[in-house]
Amino acid sequence: MNTDPSTPENEVNLSALGRELLGTNEGGKPSGPWVPPTAEELHKLLPEYEIVKMLGRGGMGAVYMGRQKSLDRPVAIKILSTDLENADPSFAERFKNEARAMGKLNHPGIVKVHDFGETAGGLLYIVMEYVEGTDVARMIAKEGRLHTEHAMAITAHVCDALAYAHERGIIHRDIKPANIMVGYDGVVKVADFGLAKMTHSNASGLTQSGVAMGTLHYMAPEALMLGSAVDHRADIYAVGVMLYQMLTGKLPKGMFELPSLLVPGLDPRYDGIIAKALREEREERYQSSREMRDDLDNILTQAVAEVEAPKENVPPAQTPAALPTHARPHQPGGRKRHQSPPPAAAPSQPSMQSSGAWPIWIVLSVLAVGGGLVWFQSSRASSATTAHQDETAVNKPPSSSSDGTGSSADTSHAKPQASQPDVHTLHGITKDKPFVNSLGMKFVPVPGTKVLFCIHETRRKDYAVFAAESSNAGENWKSQTYDGHTFTDRPGDHPVVNVRWPEAQGFCNWLSVREGARYRLPKDAEWSVAYGGEPHTRWPSKKVSPTGGGSGTLYPWGADWPPPSGSGNFSDQSRRRQAPKTRAIYFDDYDDGYPTTAPVMSYAPNRHGLFDMCGNVWEWVEERFDPDRESRIFRGASWNNADTNSFTLNWRTRFNAVDRAGPAVGFRVALELPQQ
Repeated sequence: MNTDPSTPENEVNLSALGRELLGTNEGGKPSGPWVPPTAEELHKLLPEYEIVKMLGRGGMGAVYMGRQKSLDRPVAIKILSTDLENADPSFAERFKNEARAMGKLNHPGIVKVHDFGETAGGLLYIVMEYVEGTDVARMIAKEGRLHTEHAMAITAHVCDALAYAHERGIIHRDIKPANIMVGYDGVVKVADFGLAKMTHSNASGLTQSGVAMGTLHYMAPEALMLGSAVDHRADIYAVGVMLYQMLTGKLPKGMFELPSLLVPGLDPRYDGIIAKALREEREERYQSSREMRDDLDNILTQAVAEVEAPKENVPPAQTPAALPTHARPHQPGGRKRHQSPPPAAAPSQPSMQSSGAWPIWIVLSVLAVGGGLVWFQSSRASSATTAHQDETAVNKPPSSSSDGTGSSADTSHAKPQASQPDVHTLHGITKDKPFVNSLGMKFVPVPGTKVLFCIHETRRKDYAVFAAESSNAGENWKSQTYDGHTFTDRPGDHPVVNVRWPEAQGFCNWLSVREGARYRLPKDAEWSVAYGGEPHTRWPSKKVSPTGGGSGTLYPWGADWPPPSGSGNFSDQSRRRQAPKTRAIYFDDYDDGYPTTAPVMSYAPNRHGLFDMCGNVWEWVEERFDPDRESRIFRGASWNNADTNSFTLNWRTRFNAVDRAGPAVGFRVALELPQQ
């Protein structure tokens, strides 16, 4: 375990304990009523150990500095809260899992377990190696960013330790700077296997409580999806986030600049290493920690045109030692080693503040785009009675005014916290090379508009991130019932429904602040063009689209009626089988296989590359239907429609109350192009 001997007992270093596992609030304050035993009391329970002092405590456990009398060596003793163990046996199992996982590992880069047991009174404890030093999180907090050679050496040590663990079937699942120890002798060690998973045991990658485990900033996309298997490549993803943070002093959240642009003189090959480690699809990441380590070795052994200029005001601080030869049996010949002096003194206690960012992963296809911005992708999920939608549909153009409601969800003018999008990058996006934001939402240009359209309707997993980070998401989206049929547990790729207009607007405003770009609902005219109308036309249109349709009867698939098979998700025989007694209209010869919503992008896109512009769910647009009323508009038909009017270009459906929602109503997001 890592501890800081210069730190007072009430300001302890909890890094090696895993702050999340201990349930400790910022500053080391306990988050629950549990009172751990004093050093004297613990000594009576474990007489073979001299208990020096308590190092850290929290709602889930405590850690003590001790000395093993028989071998006269310092140790760290970690105990589990008995209250917690009694309340939820899964925590005891997780504690035992940590001991089992670490007990299987004997590597110089992994904190060793010396003993594990249970006292006569039922107190679970782990006796571990005591690491006198600090952790990488403190180093970053103190120095801003680490010197490149230090960051590289730490990453290399971590890769070797993880390769050893992975080859023995153990996944860490909580790799982050706070769990990487750097001793005052320069030795780097991976600590806190409290969330570790043995690949041969629980294939789901979940704890007994069914909760995805890890620290949000560093969790791979698959780790955020309940029920999704997690393997060793999730650890590789976390190493990529940590490497970026060490090199730049920042977390790679939202839109961010490549490390080589933030750090003058930095070898640009680091950009590629980080990009590969952070790929959304784990099959496209490094397939082993050794593979990532080899690419780091290449930076050392292969010259580049420019070498990083020395960074001003970087103190010597905690510097990792060179990797021992025995820990790296397959080293390329002549590889340069980094040997730096260890730190002279213990570091001061940093202020550990959460940024509130969620983890993100990179889209490599944009790396070559001018401007150097990297764009990320990601994935993230009370019964409520939904209001029946007022489908008063008329052929009338909407008001051009859009006021925003002044509700708490309206933060559209809040100052963005992320870096602003690069103008040339956004304007260089094409249908074949979409822009992808941190939620994995893909955007393409629509000729005749000044926005990028999301190619899919907003998904449940997109909205779930909003709901987790904002109080303005509402509750109706969680529980969805229609015709007596509940479809609450829709997978994340289904469109979110039962979202009121202010909540949809709130999502856009939240996303704008999160990403540092202007996201909003599409305007009615923009939506018409994206649907298939001609640019610069106004309702009512007498023009005929080259894709088919006639005056006032334009359908996305052409002029034929009813729609041909595979055109979209509509009210069909699947819906009829589910609710045969309803008074709905169905297509007699159409069966799309989905009685309600379908996963987004289940059908072919239109000519602009947009999916589900017709069917699946209705979509809110920005304007009011009437400037003197609060009624709003949604467009595009849904899984609950089979009438001809709903599918035409000119059709608009009005919701009379802005504070109501419907189980067939969702929304799509547009991204404004910055002015060149």
